[in-house]
Amino acid sequence: MPQNLRADLDQFQPTPRGFYSYHTSDNVLIPYRLHLRVLPDHTGILIVNAASILRLNESGTYFAWLKMQGKSEEEIIKDFLRRYQVDETSLKSDLQRFDQQILTIVRDPDQAPLITSTGFETLASDDAVPLRVNFCLTDRWEDTTVGSYQELTAEQWKALLRKTFEAGIPQVIFIGGEPTLRSDLAELIEYTEVLGMVSGLLTASSRIYQDREYLESLLNGGLDHLIIEFDPEGEQDPKQLQLVFDQDLFTCIRFPVRRLSELNAWVSDLVQAGANAISFYAADLTSHDRVAHLTQQLAEQDLVIEQDLPFPQYPDNREHRSELYSPEVTDHYPIYYTVFPDGTVANQNRTDHPLGNLLDSDWNDLIENR
Repeated sequence: MPQNLRADLDQFQPTPRGFYSYHTSDNVLIPYRLHLRVLPDHTGILIVNAASILRLNESGTYFAWLKMQGKSEEEIIKDFLRRYQVDETSLKSDLQRFDQQILTIVRDPDQAPLITSTGFETLASDDAVPLRVNFCLTDRWEDTTVGSYQELTAEQWKALLRKTFEAGIPQVIFIGGEPTLRSDLAELIEYTEVLGMVSGLLTASSRIYQDREYLESLLNGGLDHLIIEFDPEGEQDPKQLQLVFDQDLFTCIRFPVRRLSELNAWVSDLVQAGANAISFYAADLTSHDRVAHLTQQLAEQDLVIEQDLPFPQYPDNREHRSELYSPEVTDHYPIYYTVFPDGTVANQNRTDHPLGNLLDSDWNDLIENR
């Protein structure tokens, strides 16, 4: 629906704010589940199969809410025509397209975690609750090292995941340090899937593309998207990434750009091999011009470039990459939060300003402290 229709609130109650769940019946040909968060401005966020997020405008949110009430297509159309001034033929076409978008996501799990091409899309809401939270499971980079935090147990992380779900936050990215050092990573991913949240993983471990059994354990747990840190000038062969590209998994490759890097052809080869998105950053303070050059080279190509991803956390004696990331870029993106290995919460881009601890606080209280 191209225009964001608005109901006359003098005649109709707004779509009730809250968090709603819906499962198709067992006898349908293609079963799926939906979770809808209705925001204060009556727009919404719809999660499909705990895999992809749709941003919805006011009319799209109302349609999704009606669907979750178990109403038939005829009943939905009747309620819509009472509420909005719209042509019935156009309405039927829009609703069919919306249903088709959901089925496309269900059939093809290799989708971006955030989708806004439904015809019901909306701009980002002013709602304070974020679309995504980063769960930093550890700041360790090797099994033999000791991190800076007393790490939470699996049960404590599950409690924080439930708090995050109940706050209406639809997406979690598990980060580190190196999150694959946690033996309970697959368990936490599976719990996220059970709740109905979209799960991602940020890792620099070669295990993810060298150990098929380990990768399959994460996929079977419900991992929806993957961000792999990969150095184009390192010793690893990028052809090894093909194991990951062959999966039904949205995969982003993130890499450093150095002062003399020439990476346009390398990126093109990655995308040709199956990478769904790329992300890159200046390896040091002398490399920002080269980042700008690569951005210009890639501008005319049909590539998904992610620019708002979290950076791994380092122990106190390690360089923090996010300090090298240009504030002119990051200030224009939505606010995301990082939960550290002990439960402390901070803004993703201001990790040195803790807001409190999620173990003994709620998200609304923490966000008010920002």
